[in-house]
Parts: sequence; structure tokens; C-alpha cells
Amino acid sequence: MPAQIVEPPFQSASGLERYLSEQRSPAQARLGLPAEFVLPHYDLSIANVPGTLAALLGGGLDGAAPPLPDAMWADLATAVHRVVWIILDAVGWLRLRQMVQDEHDLTFARLAQGGRLVPITSVFPSTTTSALPTLWTGYAPAQHGLVGHNLYLRDFGLVVDTLGFSPAGQPRRDQMVEQGMIPEEFLPVPGLAETLAKQGIVTRTLIRRRLADSALSRLCFRGAAEVKGFITAADMWVCLRELLAAHLDERLLLVAYWAKVDTISHHRGPDSRSWRAELRNLAFSLEREFLRDLSQAERKGTLLVITADHGQIAGTTESSILLSEHPVLQDCLLLPPTGGPRSSYLFARQGQVEAARRYLHDHLAEQFAVVDSAAALAAGLLGPGRPAAESPCRLGDLAVLARGDYMLDYKEREEPLLGLHGGLSPWEMLVPLLMARLD
Repeated sequence: MPAQIVEPPFQSASGLERYLSEQRSPAQARLGLPAEFVLPHYDLSIANVPGTLAALLGGGLDGAAPPLPDAMWADLATAVHRVVWIILDAVGWLRLRQMVQDEHDLTFARLAQGGRLVPITSVFPSTTTSALPTLWTGYAPAQHGLVGHNLYLRDFGLVVDTLGFSPAGQPRRDQMVEQGMIPEEFLPVPGLAETLAKQGIVTRTLIRRRLADSALSRLCFRGAAEVKGFITAADMWVCLRELLAAHLDERLLLVAYWAKVDTISHHRGPDSRSWRAELRNLAFSLEREFLRDLSQAERKGTLLVITADHGQIAGTTESSILLSEHPVLQDCLLLPPTGGPRSSYLFARQGQVEAARRYLHDHLAEQFAVVDSAAALAAGLLGPGRPAAESPCRLGDLAVLARGDYMLDYKEREEPLLGLHGGLSPWEMLVPLLMARLD
């Protein structure tokens, strides 16, 4: 008997939130993961945003994830010629929803009243180096191959920090480029801007100036007509307005990425006054430096879209589980855990997979859920479709998934992380999608 298909409740954000919090495909359900986890929904996720943006502009992304269901955006799509897309790092749905409810004069709240604000899911793992390539390709992590933060890359024989594309623990960026990596050729799937350019849609993007030529940026921005660096949040909005005004003759996807919310969340905590202050600052500058003085021509046919790559769960000084305090488990491993502390991949020594699994079950079951990495991949946890050739090799033998606010650390930190992501809690996995016509 075929599985019953339940139509998501698009008529309310709260109904959609409940649906996303509870839904599991039959294959995902067979993994036996805790009920507290929110699993990615690859028809209602950030993987579906690129296809939606392409459709809004009259294009398409063949082979990538399909657009979000029409009910979420089609009524906003009439005669759209330009999409201004803002990607906010680590702005989760649950906290933004509460802030919009508490502060009705916030620009985000006003935009939601005139447009639409709904939740979607992030991808697994809910971390920047997996989510940004998804947002810039329309393919889930399994397909693009960046399946975590620290990854074992066979071609180099190294565990590599894929945010800086250098060996893990090395602070200097882009050392893999020096060793022969070509960022524009690293992913086995086409870039969003590349695909859109072939359809007459121009992509221009804004990122902090010091990151504009990084390996990760080059990997993501393939095919963009322009990559412009900014200095501060206010400068970002000013540059965004200038680019919009200068290119009214183009079918245009104009993208800006702001990362500092994530930084503040890690060091101050996502429930801190500083987190809300940063959102207020962004909202004020959005209104004052971008929205307030837009001309009629700049507004006409322009849709504003705001998304996030993931959220964050609040951590404490007690969140870290040190691998060194579990020497039996450590002795089972060929190398330190890869991936990230909230979603770790274990490469076991020959014949030690079951010993590692048994130790985790017997001693750390309250802190972590454990699944075979191959089973997680086959169940579509990292995305549907055929995985990239390297994805299975980067996932190790076991995936260790954090429960509550725990994380698996293989070394002590100089200061505790007060904001965490990469896992499957609702705080990390539910992200906002805000859409508003500017005309």
C-alpha cells in the first residue's frame, strides 16, 4: 500500500511549522531518529529556494531541487523582473518569529504584514559550508558533496576546514588552492548564477570585502556577472541600492550575504541582547539605506526575498562532550571526528565500527543518536537523488547526531561556544522565508 501523501498546511505559518516539525519520509522514519529532531524536507527547504528564484524570473534549474510549492509564492510573482535576495547567516525561524511578534515596528515585521513570512527547513547538516553551496546551486549536500564543515578530502589526503579551505586547525585561508584546488571546478553540480546566465538572467552579488575572493566565494559565485565587496552592514545596503539602480534594464538576481549574526550567536549566544540588537541594526539599515528612498522605477517588478542558511541552538559551558574523556571510543577511531561537533562523522579503525557504536549506545545515548552513515545517505537525510561520487567517502562509518544542546569535541576550546548549529533541533533546522513585493 503506497504511503499516504499529506498536503502541507500552507494557509498559516504556524500550521506549516507544526508540519515541518513532525514530517518524516518513510525512509527517514526507518532511521529511528529521536522525535525531537526536525528532519530536512527537500520540497520545503532552502534547497528549493534557488529553483523558486529562477521560476520567479522566468527561468528554471533542470536537475536541481524543484521550486517551492506554488501556494507559497505564485501570488507574488506577477511581472517580477528583479529579485533582491538577502541571505542572513544563523537567523532561525523560531527566534525571528518571536522578535517579529514582539516588535511590530521592526522592518521585518512590516514587510511580513505586506508580504509573506513562513518557515522552511535547512539542509542536513545545518551548517554554513553545506547550506551556502545548496543556496548557490539548488542541490542538496549529498549532491554537491560539501557534507560538513571539516571533511576528509581523499584527493589531498587531509581533513579540510571547508569554510577556509585549509587543513583543519590552520588559521590561514585557502591553502588548498595553493595545493592545486580549483574552486570553480570543485563542485560536481552547476552554479545557480551559471545556469541563470544561460537563460538571460544576470546575477550580481555582495559579500564582505575580505571574503570576496575566498575559495568558498569563488566556489559559490560561479557565473556571477559581478561580485562586489562591502565593509559594514550599512555599506551593504547602500551598495545594494546602487547596484539595483544601475541595472534596471536587466532580468536580475541581486544577492547579499551577511554573516555577523552567526558570529554574535557563537560568542554571545542566540538568546543574547546582542543577537536582537544586531537584527534591529540590520532592520534599521534595510529601511533607512535601502527601502526608504527607492524610486518607483526601482520598486516596479522587484521582489525582496530574505532567507537564512540555518539557525542556532543556545549552548552552555556544559554542552561539550570531550572525546579525550572517552578513551575507549577514541581508540576505535582512525582519525578525529570530522563534520562538525553537532553532526560528527566517525571513521573507525578496521573492525572497530561495532565497538564504537556499542560504546556510544551504552555511555552516550542521552547525548547523541547514532546511525550508519551509509544508511543516512540512502534515506535521503542529506538530500534526494544520486549522491556525488565523493559524498560517501566523506561521511565515514557512523554519523553521530547531537541531542539537546550537546556537541562532540575532540579538543578543549579556549572559550565555550554559546551558539551551536549543524544539528537537527528545531532551533537549527527551521529557518525563515520572507517575501515582499516592493512595488
